[in-house]
Amino acid sequence: MAARLTAIGCAMLVGAASHAVQAQAPGTAGDYPNKPIRMIVHQDAGSAGDNSARVMAPPRAEALGQPVIVENRPGAGGAIGMRLAAAATPNGYTVIAVGSPIMVLPYVHKDLGYDLFRDFAGIGRYSISHNALVVPPGVQAGSVKELIALAKAKPGQLNMATAGMGSASHLAGMLFNALADIQALVVPYKGGGAAITSLIAGETQYYVTPLSAVLGQVRTGRLKALGVGGERRVSQLPDVPTIAEAGVPSYQSVGWGGMLAPRGTPSATMARLMDKLAAIMALAAVQQQLVKIGVEPSVLLGAEFEQFMREDLERFGIAARAANLKPN
Repeated sequence: MAARLTAIGCAMLVGAASHAVQAQAPGTAGDYPNKPIRMIVHQDAGSAGDNSARVMAPPRAEALGQPVIVENRPGAGGAIGMRLAAAATPNGYTVIAVGSPIMVLPYVHKDLGYDLFRDFAGIGRYSISHNALVVPPGVQAGSVKELIALAKAKPGQLNMATAGMGSASHLAGMLFNALADIQALVVPYKGGGAAITSLIAGETQYYVTPLSAVLGQVRTGRLKALGVGGERRVSQLPDVPTIAEAGVPSYQSVGWGGMLAPRGTPSATMARLMDKLAAIMALAAVQQQLVKIGVEPSVLLGAEFEQFMREDLERFGIAARAANLKPN
């Protein structure tokens, strides 16, 4: 399969030396980078994950150092790209842009061919996208607590829309059901668009999906947002509480984008990659571009990013067990 290659400059991965240094082995801090860097994206070109990864290019006016080659390697839910990156030489010249879809892979595949925490080191998270719990106006629930009460009064009678079995919306919804201790009939559709249509038509009663997918319908009143899945409220809907503050304290469900390097990449090189990511994320132009594509800038570096991934993996595990997903 031919990979789609696009050369872009990426300031988060490029450093200009300000002092003369002695020659060192490739990949160490002294001369890194001295050649183009390969950035694998485990999703299709034009996907949400691909778009947010490409936003990480610096302002065009900035003088470029070494280019980054963006290489889309989708397939097997993202496992193909992950395997490719895990097998790369750990010298800083191969990194991978990753997103929340990889969290479900251990629960649906027995042999991934890599281990997320054994084979990779976290450079950093750069974005999150909130999921939102939405209902049609006809549902007699104006809050998360009221929806939970309605579901408990009619166990198994409410229909929960999903974008398909094993999809992010499916697992986000199952996590909500499990933590709220409610039962519903799960109705899978062929994609998010069909799920939203069913909700507006009243065929289903609630849906947990990326906020960007339903923000327009919420603003026009065709859907009601009862809560969002992040740690804090979102600027687009400041009056809508988080699901955690609205009645399910341990609930958190967000999409995210971040960067990993093969485990064993020199520590000085990792430090430089993290420093450049932090610098890029401080740029207003980059923040604005992320917001424009429907995600929020959100930085976690190194060990903090890895801890976030461990916690997210646990959340997906709760949802996978509630959905009765089995690795195969």
